[in-house]
Amino acid sequence: MNRTRSQILRFLIRSGPSSPGILASGLRASRATVRRHLLVLESAGYVQALADERYSAHASLVECQLVDLANQYSVQITPTTAPPLVQD
Repeated sequence: MNRTRSQILRFLIRSGPSSPGILASGLRASRATVRRHLLVLESAGYVQALADERYSAHASLVECQLVDLANQYSVQITPTTAPPLVQD
């Protein structure tokens, strides 16, 4: 996964739903760059667009992908309980 997309996912998982502008400020990237990556992440199912122009991470899906990746490389990780998604 692209470094910027990984940073966006980490930001959303830690901070909760955010707008592209807040993400851009936090990641020191342009809004256009963040929007482009959010569209890719949304089409892959990692984030969802909320009604108020914010985006939320599907933390449980991200965690499942992390567990699968760790299994591929024989790395031990302990799955955690993902926080609930904010639904509007």
